[in-house]
Amino acid sequence: MAMTRRARPAVVTVVTAMVMASLTMGCSSSSDDSPTPAASSGSSGQTSSGLSLAFASKCARCHGTTATGQGIYPSLPGNLTAAAFAATVRSGRKEMPSFDTTQISDADIAADYDWMKTKR
Repeated sequence: MAMTRRARPAVVTVVTAMVMASLTMGCSSSSDDSPTPAASSGSSGQTSSGLSLAFASKCARCHGTTATGQGIYPSLPGNLTAAAFAATVRSGRKEMPSFDTTQISDADIAADYDWMKTKR
């Protein structure tokens, strides 16, 4: 059955919505959804990039392994202050889910912010 010209835009819209939904669902969490234990002093460890293991498991899939961004996901921390960056991690934004202290410690957020601002 041939598709009419009117049906094509609707199909494109549906396919685009499905692709975007699958992309954002993949970035909402790591493949292991179990909480990462909170570290009291940023001691969850570091990856070879210098960012925390929490960043690697929760953030890198969307923001890249060195937080330089990819696709629709921005480079971090952008123009955010340390406090605004931490607040965004805790509350989430747009497609980004929120992360509590059982997932990413305050110390890891602070250490990652510092690394992004000074080491990259």
